[in-house]
Amino acid sequence: MNKICLSLFLFVVIMETMYPLTVLYGAGNLPQTGSVRGNYQQRCNHLFAFTDSTKTENYFYVAAKLHRRQDVPAALRMLENLLNDPSASSRGMFVIYELMAAYLYGGDMIPPALTEKIRRSFAIRPLYRGDTENHWVMYYTGLYLAAQTWNGLSGDHWYTGKSSAENFTEAEGFLYDWIRTTTTIGQGEFDSPTYMIVYLAPMLILQQFAADPVLKKKAKMMVHYLLADFAAEHLQGMYCGAHSRDYPFDAVEPKHAPSTGWAWLMFGQTEPVMRPEILAAALSDYHMPELIYHIATDRSKPYIHTETKRVRNIIRFSKDRNPPVYKYDYMTKYFCLGSMQGGILQPIQEHTWDVTFVSDKPNCTLFTVHPYIGERELGMFFPEEMKFTLAEVAHFHTYYGKEDKWVSSSPYEQTFQHKNILIALYNIPGGTQFEHIDGFFPKDLDERIFQPFNENSTASRWIFCRAGKTYIAYFPLKRYRWIEEDIDWRLRSTDLKNGCIVEVASADDYPTFAAFRQQIKANFIDMTDFNAKMTVKYITSAGDNLQFTYGGQRMVNGRPLDFKSYKLFKGPFLHAEVGSGELEMTYKDEKMILDFNTVGIR
Repeated sequence: MNKICLSLFLFVVIMETMYPLTVLYGAGNLPQTGSVRGNYQQRCNHLFAFTDSTKTENYFYVAAKLHRRQDVPAALRMLENLLNDPSASSRGMFVIYELMAAYLYGGDMIPPALTEKIRRSFAIRPLYRGDTENHWVMYYTGLYLAAQTWNGLSGDHWYTGKSSAENFTEAEGFLYDWIRTTTTIGQGEFDSPTYMIVYLAPMLILQQFAADPVLKKKAKMMVHYLLADFAAEHLQGMYCGAHSRDYPFDAVEPKHAPSTGWAWLMFGQTEPVMRPEILAAALSDYHMPELIYHIATDRSKPYIHTETKRVRNIIRFSKDRNPPVYKYDYMTKYFCLGSMQGGILQPIQEHTWDVTFVSDKPNCTLFTVHPYIGERELGMFFPEEMKFTLAEVAHFHTYYGKEDKWVSSSPYEQTFQHKNILIALYNIPGGTQFEHIDGFFPKDLDERIFQPFNENSTASRWIFCRAGKTYIAYFPLKRYRWIEEDIDWRLRSTDLKNGCIVEVASADDYPTFAAFRQQIKANFIDMTDFNAKMTVKYITSAGDNLQFTYGGQRMVNGRPLDFKSYKLFKGPFLHAEVGSGELEMTYKDEKMILDFNTVGIR
């Protein structure tokens, strides 16, 4: 029975990647609309123009066609076909909220017979709730709206066996609890270029159609909250920094991740990207505050932005159910260097650190990973018997068991970031699968300069990369080899005690790339205690003295780093204390406070 449950879960995981996440259409034939906030309606109109012509069957396309009275017969046929989809039960969390969006936006354009068929579907078709944070947000949004729409019905009218009132109360309770948890200790599936879309879309549907004024306002505030969270780590369409969940193809090609569709619609700094779920915004009466637009687009000054999130629910091997995750970003107009502290903070799809840089090419990122797999990692988060979980996950999530995967958590990885410098250390026990670290160096780089590895010369060991106006210096702590692949040069190093030092700069900081390289080569590196104590010392180009010991302290100019100073949000734009339930957003003289305790915006 456990194996069946796991297979069903993994089927849903695969459907998450296949169904809503690969429906991404470049719209190169549509005119660019500019990047100013004032062109938001123009971008909506471009999205509608695409929606009117598409034959792809999706509930959001149905919603748009019916609401705007465009090709109604085709929309109704789409709706009928989607209702008859045999995979609807296993994809229940997607179906329930998308179906309610189509029904509520469709309104009186849906004939009575089809309305009755939709209502009866909630009695005869069980809908899988799922078992992750994004699953439950989608599911309970849909259940809430369905119970609100068909209130007063007894349990025999619902697949749950519960009455409308019972379904409503259960859904309302979850939604209130999720909002409270997110705004006090952070999301568990945080800052995901893939999964942010299935938080934003449900909240937009909820703020549009919830009849209760309190939940309606809280949902609107959550849209502000999620967009502001994205905005602070946004760079020209890309979701920068560390991510709880990232698919390999998104990790190496950040400008084509699902979040880019939202970046285009809300911030306007990319080419048009057509995605069905962004219709949740375009169809609604939601107006993003100008303040959030400025947070997302003003990169005139470099800034440090830190956050506290949480590990998703741990069920084994920890006394703490939701340990904190500490994130750090250094943002400039050309690049963002971002990281979290390392360790197992999310299973399967963790992306611990990277530098993301502005480029007209697709693979605009550089990072390292320890491609770890293990029963312990999966046992921390999945309830099935550990003895077969690894094989099942590797079978369905095919990249998980591969040594060349580009996303992975690792219990043997730790990072330390200070401004534009990052140190990553790895202490891999013998017998671990796998015993190496990999670095992603895209072929899209304009330059990659290196010399043969010299154990006795730190200056000659630097690898220098130039990508547009971003300069990257990468110092491998141990020997490595290059593996040429389709889109990258993979740096592979097999020493068990390992790591790297990375310093990133903008072209504006140096007269030439050669001057940057000269400065980096002159910087002091001390590895004398590395093999014995795993301690690295580095004096940066700005003169800061960094010291990092694996399993020990992170020191800046003799002072230990205190992760608790990070707050829930801390930076020039976003400010929030852990546990407060308040988020203060500022930009120049503008200020907005989201107070989830009083359900107030001030």
